[in-house]
Amino acid sequence: MKHKKTALASVIAATVSIPALVFPHTSLASDEPRNCENTRCDDYIVITGDLMREPTKVVTDPKKPRLPLPSYDGAGFLKTIPGFSISRKGGAGGDPSLRGMGGSRISIVDDGQHVYGTCGGRMDPPTAYIYPEAYDSITVIKGPQTVKYGPVGSAGTVLFEKDRHSFIEPGAEGRASITGGSFERQDYIVELKAGDENHYLDLDVNQSSSDHYRDGDGNTVQSSYDRNNYNIALGWTPTDTSVFELAYGKSDGEAEYADRANKARVINNENITLLTQFELDSDLISEIEFQAYSNKNDHIMDQFDQGVNSGVNVRRKTSGGHLWIELTPGENLTATLGIDYMQSTHEGRGINPELDNGLDDLLSKPFKDNMRYENMGLFIESDYAIGGGHLLSGLRFDNWDTELFVAQTGKRNDKLFSGFIRYEYLSGNNQYYLGTGHAQRIPDYWEIMKASPDNGSAKAFELEPEKTTQLDIGWIYQGDIELSSSLYYGKVDDYILVDSNTPMTSAYNIDATIWGGEVGVTYPFTEQWSAQTTLSYSHGDNDTQDTPLGQISPLEGRISVNYEGEEWTAGLFWRLVAAQDRVSIGQGNISGQDLAESSGFGTLAINGTWKHADTILVSFGIENLFDITYAEHVSRSGAGNDIPGSEPMFQVNEPGRTAWVKLDYSF
Repeated sequence: MKHKKTALASVIAATVSIPALVFPHTSLASDEPRNCENTRCDDYIVITGDLMREPTKVVTDPKKPRLPLPSYDGAGFLKTIPGFSISRKGGAGGDPSLRGMGGSRISIVDDGQHVYGTCGGRMDPPTAYIYPEAYDSITVIKGPQTVKYGPVGSAGTVLFEKDRHSFIEPGAEGRASITGGSFERQDYIVELKAGDENHYLDLDVNQSSSDHYRDGDGNTVQSSYDRNNYNIALGWTPTDTSVFELAYGKSDGEAEYADRANKARVINNENITLLTQFELDSDLISEIEFQAYSNKNDHIMDQFDQGVNSGVNVRRKTSGGHLWIELTPGENLTATLGIDYMQSTHEGRGINPELDNGLDDLLSKPFKDNMRYENMGLFIESDYAIGGGHLLSGLRFDNWDTELFVAQTGKRNDKLFSGFIRYEYLSGNNQYYLGTGHAQRIPDYWEIMKASPDNGSAKAFELEPEKTTQLDIGWIYQGDIELSSSLYYGKVDDYILVDSNTPMTSAYNIDATIWGGEVGVTYPFTEQWSAQTTLSYSHGDNDTQDTPLGQISPLEGRISVNYEGEEWTAGLFWRLVAAQDRVSIGQGNISGQDLAESSGFGTLAINGTWKHADTILVSFGIENLFDITYAEHVSRSGAGNDIPGSEPMFQVNEPGRTAWVKLDYSF
């Protein structure tokens, strides 16, 4: 069976074929296939870190085996990328932050869709609905260095993407994977791609579940979850340069958390998308892409099973789309002109404990709107080849209309401008870049739902939009030794701070300064042995109150030593995290607030793979090998941990020693 990817997906196809622990000599931005004559192209390395191989971007293949334990959701996957940290609240629903910037400062794009959570306590951040292994590539764009993908992420943009296919002749291919691990962790995924020259079917079904895990002291941490997902896409490829696709996805889940008494009885999502892509034989317009989508989240949280008459059901529907036109106005100039639209409505219902009782009464209540967003965005993003390098730039305008229906009614309109300019220079094996970006964002649902600092009974609806201006600079070297480095410095005007020190947790504007960076080095000792080291650091200051900025992760280093043979690989992974004494107790963002200073820690893990022919791959690992007890600095309080025989904990501790094995079969 032979098949090909459409030309529009060729760049993604080239990048995802590159493992993270090899030493490429060609740019990932190239459409040309890699030359594997002088480098290793095996596709079964256990990944312990992803380096930046093009300016501001980390591109990785989520289908590859990786340490730590294969991720249940998008947040768990992002934790493996330097610069990210996760606010843990249990086994599911971790909330990612990038370079100390959490919540809506990271734009999460789910194969072209914007999927927002529903829970007021962030049980379901956008990454909770993403099973990473079902995607073909994941791209992280650090900093406000793109304006293309909807509202700009001031900390960065994360793209979870799938390929589109066309087949040269009728046929099918697929893969199946199953994972088992400590604490009754069980995962499976089945993928099937089939089609002919003009049609294709892309199907995946996956499930993940786990019981409560135990920390290094043997204490049970309330953290169980169970989630099922399936996605189906039907495509029509009338020519080699066009594709029309209709896709549908649905997921159902439930979870328990250590940081709260509420259980997530239901965390469901349903979505549908229509996508068209085609290339034109025109001197001015080279490609056009149109996508429309609609997704719905349904979430029930309650304490009925604990004998407490408390429950809430919230829903969110988000619809939107984009039109992108790729322009080639000159031999050295390309540009993308785009327009996008999004409308999102949040609604909820709850019981009155004095009048109602139990789940049936909750489900009989009518829904009431809480908040509605509507956004229209216009942008242009260009790439101009000049002086042996590329000058990239973008400008975006967003018009936001917001309505509030809870506690008080209100309307607001925000007209926001974002943009960036970056110069990239390539010299031999070296890439250098320097860019500056500016991002403006409105307060999100969770920030607005906090109390006003001036009136505890009112919502923080009058928050000013947050404005981030950031400088990014970096150097990438790709030879036998591979090096990736990036530094950033930013000023945030009207930073939206969440403060739990007030009588009611409130949100208000301050000014802040952020800076830091990441560096990574991969060094091959021999053809079989290599080592990788990464280091990341973030620093934040609350300039208005002359205090540290809350929820900033401490200095972190990762060291791995890896062996790669013909059929076997093996690795040793050491993660070191410094203490954090720059804290602001009770302050932070919608993901959480600082609880206390934190101690440093180090964990050791081992991993390996065995490959048989081109069809079977077995990967395995043991994490936290010495079973230490520790918690990340960016973590939620474990006060809701109420498992019989275990005590509430100050912070949600990380899992103790965890063993796992994963079997992949390709057909």
